[in-house]
Amino acid sequence: MSETAPPPAEERTPSRWGVVATFARHYLARNPVAVATAVLVLTAAAATGSLWNDEGALVWGAGPLATFASGRWWTLLTALVVPDSTVDAVSSVALALTVLAYAERLLGSRRTAIVLGAVGFSGLLLGIGFHAAAWALTDLRPVVAAEVPVLDPTTPIAGAVMAASALAPTLWRRRVRLVGFAFLALFALYAGDADSWYRLTAAVIGLIVGAILARGRERRSWHRSSARETRTLLAMLVAVVGSGPIVALISGGGRGPLSLVVDAYTQYDDELLAQCGSVAASVCDEQVALLMTRGAGPALLAIVPLVLLLVAAWGLRQGRRAAWAVAVFVLVASAVLPIVSLLDGRLRIDPWVDGSGAEYVLWALASIVIPLVLAAALVVARARFTVRATTKAARTVAVVVGTAFVVCATTLFVVESIGRRVFDREVSVADLVLLTLRRFLPPAFTHPGGSPAFPHSGPALFAYQWIGVLFWAVVVAAILWLYRRIQRPDVDGDDLYRDLLRRGSDTLGFLGTWEGNRHWYSADRSCAVAYRLVGDVALAVADPLAPAGRRPEALRAFTDFCVDQGWIPAFYSVHADTLADLVDLGWRSVPVGVETVMDLPGLTFAGKSWQKVRQPLTRAEREGYTAVWSRWSELSVSQASQVVAIDEEWVADRALPEMGFTLGSLDELRDREVRLLLAVGPDDRIEAVTSWMPSWTDGEITGWTLDFMRRRTDGPNGMMEFLIAKAALQLQEEGATVLSLSGAPLADDPDEPADGDPAPLRALLRWLAEVLEPAYGFASLFRFKGKFRPRYRPLALAYRDPLQLPGIGAAVGRAYLPDASRREMVALARTAWEGRR
Repeated sequence: MSETAPPPAEERTPSRWGVVATFARHYLARNPVAVATAVLVLTAAAATGSLWNDEGALVWGAGPLATFASGRWWTLLTALVVPDSTVDAVSSVALALTVLAYAERLLGSRRTAIVLGAVGFSGLLLGIGFHAAAWALTDLRPVVAAEVPVLDPTTPIAGAVMAASALAPTLWRRRVRLVGFAFLALFALYAGDADSWYRLTAAVIGLIVGAILARGRERRSWHRSSARETRTLLAMLVAVVGSGPIVALISGGGRGPLSLVVDAYTQYDDELLAQCGSVAASVCDEQVALLMTRGAGPALLAIVPLVLLLVAAWGLRQGRRAAWAVAVFVLVASAVLPIVSLLDGRLRIDPWVDGSGAEYVLWALASIVIPLVLAAALVVARARFTVRATTKAARTVAVVVGTAFVVCATTLFVVESIGRRVFDREVSVADLVLLTLRRFLPPAFTHPGGSPAFPHSGPALFAYQWIGVLFWAVVVAAILWLYRRIQRPDVDGDDLYRDLLRRGSDTLGFLGTWEGNRHWYSADRSCAVAYRLVGDVALAVADPLAPAGRRPEALRAFTDFCVDQGWIPAFYSVHADTLADLVDLGWRSVPVGVETVMDLPGLTFAGKSWQKVRQPLTRAEREGYTAVWSRWSELSVSQASQVVAIDEEWVADRALPEMGFTLGSLDELRDREVRLLLAVGPDDRIEAVTSWMPSWTDGEITGWTLDFMRRRTDGPNGMMEFLIAKAALQLQEEGATVLSLSGAPLADDPDEPADGDPAPLRALLRWLAEVLEPAYGFASLFRFKGKFRPRYRPLALAYRDPLQLPGIGAAVGRAYLPDASRREMVALARTAWEGRR
């Protein structure tokens, strides 16, 4: 048995500690300010004792009294580095090593250090000034604790991160700002501690500083979110509103503008306590408080609205319409609660302020307006939440919830009837019915309603406390179950359509499988047309699927089907052979685009004419980039996350939403038959991604069509040329004969002379192309595809009646831009008009 010599040192596999040490060195080199901040906070915490929750560390804190009245001006610096507790120290270090490190990569180390100190100091100073002024002039509740010094290293971090957000890419700029201010506002509005307001002040100053640093950069004032991003952001806001009272309760706060909401969830049954204290012994008050109003059951029942909002937020992120309905309902109910409490006299002014009650009015308005504004935002964005449950699942949930209510209510009524003797008074049947209904509502929502009867002990008390909790547990479980039962329309039809595709299809036939399309089939199920119903216009997508010689028959039958349904038929993006059959049937047409196609047999990229493709291909290979084939289901978590991030960044930079209809988005990548080609750098970072749809001839794949094209905005140039060239060469080896670079919407065939006097619809489409060009760059994309020396296949829109053209034109626009508002279209039209002038 021979011995193997150890490998050279440079070839040995590094140890675990070696990897950690290498990572630490790289991290320290890239983020020296973030690391220094973390070390400074830990050192200050240990030196002052705050790391062990030593209250003596408060002498280093800042505030109106500690800084101004006591003359300890140096606390404006120490308060920025000394945490007030172990939790604060840990959280500050974690934020320094994560979000502050991200800010440092955007700003650079020198600017980060300057911004961190300047914004932190000015934010703290300005916050203390506002604090003292509000305390002295208006006696507002957030400043009642002005005598408590503030220690908070997260104040300068919040300011620095918001300043750096101005230099972040579009998508992350919006995410950092919205998420950051949402969490800062959560603590300020609900807990209302002075440090929460100081952090918010520093963040606002940081936002202003960032705007100054980003001067001269070209950017729009508002950037479009994809449907997925909109759902996520709205879900996050709903979660903030839902978790805010819980955060305030846990943190011991409840002095902010939404403190009335927090108070509603802590004052469970004050009428019961007041009655008990006035008519019985003091021990009764203690027992009721312990067993009834502050036990686990009543506490859980009190936070039911908050739990429902968190459950709704989870569903909103996934686009669930049921979650949208729950969120809107609970938010409106939460806004009504302060109004009801105000009318009932349950929320009083005297516990909070002495005199004018200005604070009460401000806080009451905030408690009402904020949930209503969020509910209104959800109503406006309701089109984003289109994922519905199946009818069967909805009926099942309705039956389960209804049955649960009947069973729980009956059980409670029976148990309370048997245990009448343990009630605090004589109760009638009507009293028991009212009590039964009240126990299914959170206590805060049962006012006004008088002082109800209640049991003192035994099964009656147990049922009184827990029956409502049991019911709402069933409701929450039913909602979560409903989220998983999604409508999947036309599943069988989609399978049949795919079977017909494999029999034989043109390069754009796969578009018919996309979500949102319906399928028509001939009586013998051998012919198919994929169409998109927009209003009363049925837009057929691409060429019909039909055996040889039966295409005219399929066209006639589909037309008859649409007429029977009261729809206007139109064929969009059809090729010349289908158009010829439609013309024979008396249809008219207008060009709507051009498909660019590469013939793969004999392709070599040799010669001077291919230089614009060969150069980026050679350069990318020389620099270590590789083209990796995959499918969505085969991607690792890291790869999928990178693809999503690339797509979201692209969408965020559009002035209009993602286009659909014949232009695929991230959702279409998940199809099991779609292949992905990724441009991967030497560091395993994905720089660009393309997707390819198959086309068949007699059951064999003979062509692939390019659909999805995205690249990093900060990535190297030439990645798309690299991927398309690699795809052509690889697919050529696999036996494919055609590579389609897809259709260019609203483009003109360069091989055809331009119309001197185009038809009205053609003129409209050309104008639409000009309008959309600044946002989507169709013309530049079409010119880019010209590098690959394709042959051009015109695409046409076929229609029967010229009087139907206005409706068809509007349907085409709405199919491509279903989420664009009239204001956005008018703004783009104005831009295009000014550009032509």
